[in-house]
Amino acid sequence: MATKHHGLLPFKGLEHLCMTSSFRSGRFARLFANLPPLYVNPLLLHEVGKAGGVMEDTGVPDLTNHTPAGLIFFGQFIDHDITLDDSSSLTASNDPSQTENVRTPTLDLDCVYGDGPGAHPYQYDGAGKLLTGADYPASMIPNWQNQDDLPRSPKGTAIIGDPRNDENRIISQMQLGFLRFHNRVMDVGKEFEEARRIVRWHYQWIVVNEFLRTICGSWIVDDILANGRKVYRPECVSGGAPFIPIEFATAAYRFGHTMIPQEMRVQPGGPKHVVLNPASVLGKGFQPVTDPAAVVDWQTMLDGGNGQFERAGRVDTKLAAALLDLPFLPPALPAFERSLAVRNLLRAQSFLVPSGEQVAEAMMHAGASEITKEMIEDVREKGKELGFLKATPLWLYLLAEGKAVGRMDEDADCNVTFAKGEGLGPVGARFVAEVILGLLELDPRAYLGSNRNWSPLDMGDKIGMNGVTTLYQLLHG
Repeated sequence: MATKHHGLLPFKGLEHLCMTSSFRSGRFARLFANLPPLYVNPLLLHEVGKAGGVMEDTGVPDLTNHTPAGLIFFGQFIDHDITLDDSSSLTASNDPSQTENVRTPTLDLDCVYGDGPGAHPYQYDGAGKLLTGADYPASMIPNWQNQDDLPRSPKGTAIIGDPRNDENRIISQMQLGFLRFHNRVMDVGKEFEEARRIVRWHYQWIVVNEFLRTICGSWIVDDILANGRKVYRPECVSGGAPFIPIEFATAAYRFGHTMIPQEMRVQPGGPKHVVLNPASVLGKGFQPVTDPAAVVDWQTMLDGGNGQFERAGRVDTKLAAALLDLPFLPPALPAFERSLAVRNLLRAQSFLVPSGEQVAEAMMHAGASEITKEMIEDVREKGKELGFLKATPLWLYLLAEGKAVGRMDEDADCNVTFAKGEGLGPVGARFVAEVILGLLELDPRAYLGSNRNWSPLDMGDKIGMNGVTTLYQLLHG
């Protein structure tokens, strides 16, 4: 009889994946449908994730060595491009097959373009360019910095494809950067459809070659691109149609919450601002830019080559205090409902997500040889320190893995190394990278699904911008 590990049943091949014909297009789905769901007493989840509890980062900021803070907000931008659940509940069990994903599971920038100038003409100037705040009179809103803001109604509402991209100042400025980039491409003589393709492909290139390589490590990205996906296999779930796994949406892709620093500056030499403080220039979500100090200078948030940029926090099980008592939620709510950590834990449990140990073991048996039992044991000990004596919620497991094991890298001699806290560990990195790369490979409009030889330096796509290969270049102009 096969031995068990932490109560796990033995797996073979891809038997842990969902083998079902019940997939409904436009819905979330379970990737690990044959794994038992983890149940934790919700009172323990309240206790672990509460303000002032074991997850609050109250000491000196523990920052990464090389990861720009702006890249974490880019991760939020990507999330808004591929997933939106506006119907599930924290107070009831949810079925992913009945939960609609309002966004398309493709990196198509529908959060920027909406459904195009035909369906959403109010986002465009009539010639295919996207409107920005500069196309509106500054006098429409008192003190409005219209040249450096999104297009807005007279009441200040952003006129964009996804309202979530106005929820904090950094992501709204990022949205503005993409609007401007599209218009720059059109300025060199491209028609709308070709300009949209060029913008999408540059965006996708940056997702693969900057975002994923920084967060997940080049070793994982290169292995997936060379040897294929081992876990995200839509042919086993959805008949090959791309979809967002519920384990990804509720746990794996929420790693960025631990990497958001409590304070950061957005202009060279400027003061540090508390990100979510309503009194801070960065905390004024869903509002016009009325203070020049709120305009993001991307050389402070992204790596422009001089090394002088704000660093993201390390991957660990700590969150900035502001995230554990969200200031924009009604004060009448119970304290646990104002904690982002508790909300994450409750949401995953409401979708019956399996434990981190279960997922790690399943991925190892599916062929992810970089994951070892020793790693699982090391992370298990971190889970116990948080109070999870039997098994660890997937989200916390992946945060603990980033701290205990670290992001896989290679040195100059091609030896595998691990950079603790600099990014996701092997389980989290493979999960996140396989899903995002899979979405690109399964989309015939994406560069990985259409022309794998394309790069921003492709002479056939010359746009007069000297090759936009990084997010800094795209946003900085």
